[in-house]
Amino acid sequence: MKERSHPLRGMRGTGTTRDRALLYTLVPLGMVLFALGVVGARTGLTVLPFDPHHIGLQVGSLVVAFIGLRHWK
Repeated sequence: MKERSHPLRGMRGTGTTRDRALLYTLVPLGMVLFALGVVGARTGLTVLPFDPHHIGLQVGSLVVAFIGLRHWK
C-alpha cells in the first residue's frame, strides 16, 4: 500500500533556507527603500545625492523586492 502524504504537508513549499533568507530580507528592504523614495519625492528630501528626482531609488528598490519575490517557493 502506497503511503499518502498529508494534504497540508506541501504548504510550506520546497524552498531552501537560502531562498527563505533572501525572501525575508530582500522584500522588506525593497519596500523600505521604495517608501523612502516616495517620501523623498513628496517632501523634497534627498536620500541619494546623485538621484535628486528619486526615480533611480524607486526603480532600484522595486528590482530588489522582485528579486526577493523570485525566491518565494
